[in-house]
Amino acid sequence: MFKKEKKSPQVWLTVLSIALYILSMFFTPFYVASPKADIYSNSFFILLSGWMAVLGGGLFLTLIWLANPLYIFGAFLVLNKEKFAVIPVTLSLLLAIYFTTLDSVMDGESGKTTAITELGAGFYLWISSFITMFVVGVYLFAEKKASSR
Repeated sequence: MFKKEKKSPQVWLTVLSIALYILSMFFTPFYVASPKADIYSNSFFILLSGWMAVLGGGLFLTLIWLANPLYIFGAFLVLNKEKFAVIPVTLSLLLAIYFTTLDSVMDGESGKTTAITELGAGFYLWISSFITMFVVGVYLFAEKKASSR
């Protein structure tokens, strides 16, 4: 009587991306040289407080942190099947990749920095979610472009 609609790979990849993003909040994103800088062992705290880097002179860190709102905005657009979702997901991926070029991060309000010694599982889960959402965004863009011809 009722046919079950088969879920497209796009839906599954979107769900996977969001799951990876949420999962990344439970793992350490990166390790630093300073033993006192244990704040960096909490991905969720970095998500909530990363915007404050601009108050301590960390403009580049704030720009990288903007990858998170861009990802969320892009995911919203992907879920609404908007063709231009590819723009925020691409920007978020580029900002996330830019993080790998950093040698150090701020170590408190004083503006002092500490060296990044290693990227953690949280970072790899986080960047994987961005890559997956980027693939979905490109697929959606190509699909919409092809259907408009």
